[in-house]
Amino acid sequence: MAKVVVKWEENMNFRGYDSGQRDVLMDASAIYGGSDKGIRPMELLLITLGGCASIEIGNVLNKMRISYEQFDVEVEGERADTVPQVFTSISLRFIVKCNNLFKEKLEKALRLGEDYCSVANMIKESCPIKMSYNLNGIDYSL
Repeated sequence: MAKVVVKWEENMNFRGYDSGQRDVLMDASAIYGGSDKGIRPMELLLITLGGCASIEIGNVLNKMRISYEQFDVEVEGERADTVPQVFTSISLRFIVKCNNLFKEKLEKALRLGEDYCSVANMIKESCPIKMSYNLNGIDYSL
């Protein structure tokens, strides 16, 4: 079972702690009384998705014995105009630089990584997730 703790600090600042006591500061936007000291929870969700997908894809690439010079992901989320302002769509764009990686192998790794990412599997039940990538400076869609 996973367990985290979130503690109020001041105003709209809350600090979350994982089971290893690593922490992240969260804050509300200014219209809700925030002071821009921490990450917004909805942005943290995007960071979490990007991190989970990257770890899973990185594991697949490692098993393929493929090393890379760059492996980044940009995550964007479109939000509803009305409250609750949930994400209505999310896009992940992976940026990869690698001399020994072919397009087909990267696409396989991306698809497997998405299948293995528990965060993506939870989110896609209520919000579509689109993936694309840039391999060595060339953009591709999945």
